[in-house]
Amino acid sequence: MQLEIGRHSDSMTAGPGINDNVIWWQGLFIYPLIGSGTAANLALAVALAHLFQTINYSKYSYRIRFCWWGAEELGLLGSTYHITQAQNSTIAGERISDYLINLNFDMLRSPNYICGIYDGSTIDNNWFIRQKLPWNYTPFNGLSDFAPFLTAGIAAGGLFSGADDYKMQAQRDRFDTSPGQGLGGTADASQHPYYHKACDTIRNINIIAYEKMVQEAAFVIESLARQTDLKAWLYPAAAN
Repeated sequence: MQLEIGRHSDSMTAGPGINDNVIWWQGLFIYPLIGSGTAANLALAVALAHLFQTINYSKYSYRIRFCWWGAEELGLLGSTYHITQAQNSTIAGERISDYLINLNFDMLRSPNYICGIYDGSTIDNNWFIRQKLPWNYTPFNGLSDFAPFLTAGIAAGGLFSGADDYKMQAQRDRFDTSPGQGLGGTADASQHPYYHKACDTIRNINIIAYEKMVQEAAFVIESLARQTDLKAWLYPAAAN
């Protein structure tokens, strides 16, 4: 049984997608400019691999699979293909029945950010509460790679720092209280004014938001993977 940790690795042709969400390639080499979810996935995978090599860190009961989807901006093509293959697979670990949950960590460093949670379960919001950080429910709108998983009946969750929706005054005031004065962003302005534009560059990101979101992502993975019976926790109706 496995958890799939995903994000996409393409951007719109209009811009480099440093928040949303590309890897720049040239031949066999990766440019140092990579999207927020791409870099987060890499950092989480490397950190987890390192922890598993230490003596005092017990291994999970579940497989953790990190995925970088292609062609999300063209219509979720990579993740849709992956699910189709899983539905037809008979190989253990590759079958749709082996999937417990998809966590989607797509855009994580929007300049006028929110701490958006796709699912809003207690595991998802516990870390923000402990850190005294405000957070918002974010609806599953079908516009990212969690959609094929949900359609296939797989539980999904994830984090999102905002796109072209506006940050409301109440949100701005909450964020100005914590993480701190002057860090609340701008009210009545786009959460990501550079969304799908040429100016989605390394200069237009929020480092504070990014650090908090990646820490939250690590907390969610650890919390889910330590569940004694994650399947029963995620699908209580099926367990009864």
